[in-house]
Amino acid sequence: MDSPGTVFSEDTLQKDLFLPDSPLFKSKAVAAGAALSADTMKERERMLMEWDQRSNYRTDLADVGPGRVSSFPASLFVSPKSNNNGGISSSSSASLSSSSSSSSSSLLSSSSGASGNTGPASKYVPVTAVILSWKRKEGVKAVVAHLRKYPFIQEILIWNNNPDVVLSTTHDFPTNSTTQTWPTITVFNSVANLHDFSKYTTCTLAKYDHCYIQDDDWINLSIDSMYSLMVDQPSSLITSTIPAMAAQQRSWTFQNPQLGLHTGFSWLGAGSFMPKKAVFKFLMQLGGSNLWKERVQLGDLFFALWRNQYPVVLSHALAPLDQSSSWSGRIDQWSVVYEHMTDAMFRLTTVLSGTGVVHGSPHRVGAKSDFVADEELPSFKDRHTRSSCSNDKCLFQTNIDMFPSPESIKWHPDATPSTTTTTTTTTQHRDILQAHEARFKSLNYPKPDFVAMHTYHYAVDQDLSTCWQSFHVLEKGGYFGLRFVLPLLELGERAKSIEIWSTFESTLAHLGKFMVVKASVDGTNWMTCTGETERATGSIRMKDLRCTDVGRKIGIQLDTRGIQFLRFEMKEPTTAPIEICGIRVLL
Repeated sequence: MDSPGTVFSEDTLQKDLFLPDSPLFKSKAVAAGAALSADTMKERERMLMEWDQRSNYRTDLADVGPGRVSSFPASLFVSPKSNNNGGISSSSSASLSSSSSSSSSSLLSSSSGASGNTGPASKYVPVTAVILSWKRKEGVKAVVAHLRKYPFIQEILIWNNNPDVVLSTTHDFPTNSTTQTWPTITVFNSVANLHDFSKYTTCTLAKYDHCYIQDDDWINLSIDSMYSLMVDQPSSLITSTIPAMAAQQRSWTFQNPQLGLHTGFSWLGAGSFMPKKAVFKFLMQLGGSNLWKERVQLGDLFFALWRNQYPVVLSHALAPLDQSSSWSGRIDQWSVVYEHMTDAMFRLTTVLSGTGVVHGSPHRVGAKSDFVADEELPSFKDRHTRSSCSNDKCLFQTNIDMFPSPESIKWHPDATPSTTTTTTTTTQHRDILQAHEARFKSLNYPKPDFVAMHTYHYAVDQDLSTCWQSFHVLEKGGYFGLRFVLPLLELGERAKSIEIWSTFESTLAHLGKFMVVKASVDGTNWMTCTGETERATGSIRMKDLRCTDVGRKIGIQLDTRGIQFLRFEMKEPTTAPIEICGIRVLL
C-alpha cells in the first residue's frame, strides 16, 4: 500500500530532476546568474512569474477534484440512533428568508453541541460549514458539492449576500444520494449585502461547536489536513493561504509582552476552522466598539487580530474558481486592508494598554476582558506544521522556520494613531503598517522569489521538479517530517521503505550519515526507528524500517493508536541549508 508520501519511478526521477531542459534545472541556472543580459533578465522575469503561479495556484482541480474523498470514515460521525426529519423546511424574517433540507443523522455528540444527544466522547467532532455567496452561483454549487464529500461536515449554512438572486435548497442543492444522510443544508437569502459580517452571524446559528468558513471562489483540497489540526487544536483558528500571502502575513504578526499582545492576521476566505465561541466573543467585541457600518461589514480584517492569538496558517497552492465580481476587484483593496488592519491594531492596543479611549469615544466598561488572553498552546515557537500534502493525506512539518519569529519585532502603542489628533489618513495607515513590515523584512527574511521557488509544500506536492529549501542551516535536533491525517498501524509494525529525494549532494550526504528516523503516536513521545539505509540515484532510502517500542504492541484505536508522526532528525548540524524534493513511504 502506498502512503501519503510522493511516489515516482526512476524514469520520472531522471526526466524531471536532472536533464538540462527540466524546469528546475533551467530556473535555478537563470535565477543564480550574476551578470545577466537583457534577454536573460526577461527570461528570468518570465520564469519567476511562472514559479509564482506554480507555487500559489493549483491547475489540477479538474483532474483531482472529482475523485477527492475524505480519509475520515463516515462511521466516526454517526451513532446507532438516527433521527429522520426529512423534507424541506423554510423560515423568513424582515431581513432574510431561508430554505432547509434536513436528512437523517445522529452524531457523535458528547461534544457536538447538539442538544439532547448522548454518547461517548470523541475528539472527532462534527462541524458546521458556513459558505458566503455573492454573485457566483455556480461557484457556491461547486463548493457545496465538494464539501459533501467530508463526513465531519454534518451541516452546511449558506448565506447569500446578493439580494438580486434567490438560492434554493431544493433547486440549487438537491440531494443526489439516497443513502448519504449528511449534511443538512440551509440557505439564507439576505435582502442586503452584509459582506463579511454575515459569516459570523451565520456561524452563531450553527448546530455544532466549530464552524468551517469559506467563500464561494475556492475549492479547498486540504480540508482533511485542516480538520486533523482542528481536532488537536480545537481552540485555535486554522487557516490556509497561498505561499506568497503566507509570507506577507508573517510580517503582520504583532507582539508586546508588556501589553499581553500576541496576535496575527490571516485571511479566512479560502477555508478556515474556528470554534463557535470565538465568533460569539468577536461579536461581543464589535458590540462594545464604536465601529461604523462599513468597518463592521469588513469583519475579516478584524477577527483574527482581535482574537489576540496567532492563527495556525497552512501555506500551499490553492485551487481557484471563478473570482470575477470579487470585492478586491472593485476597490483599492490594499488601501482598505491597511486602513482597517491599522485601525484594528490601534483599538486592540488601546484596550490592552488600559487607556480605554478609541477615537475619542470610551470603549464599553470591562472591554479589556474581551481581549486579554494567554497565548494558546502549543505556542507559536512550538508550531511546526507548515503545509498540507498535495493529496491531503498528510502534512509537512519542520522546526526550521524560514521567517523571523513574531518575538523579533515589538509592536509599540505609539505605533498607532493618536486619539488626540485629527483623523488619520489612509496614507498614514499604510505608512504605519508598512513600517512594521519593513522592520520584519530588514531581518533575515526570504525574498518573494525564494518563497515562490522553494516553499514548504514543494517537499510534499508529488512533483520531483519542485523542492523545498530550508533557507537556514539545521542545528542538531533540527528536523523535517510528516504528520499523517490518520494514524498508520502498518508504519509502526513495518515499512517496506522510506525514500527522500534531493538534488543537493550535501543534503543526501548529511542525511545518509547523520539522520535518525523517529515515529510517534501523539507527537510528544518518540520512538527511534531501525532499518537499513542506502543511497539511490538522487535519493536516500531506508529499508525494512521498524518503528515499534520493544515489548509494546501498538493498538488499532483510531483516535489514540497508530503512528501519526514521522520525523527525520539531524544528529549533527548541517553546514548548509537542505533541500527536499519528495518523500515516499511505502508500506
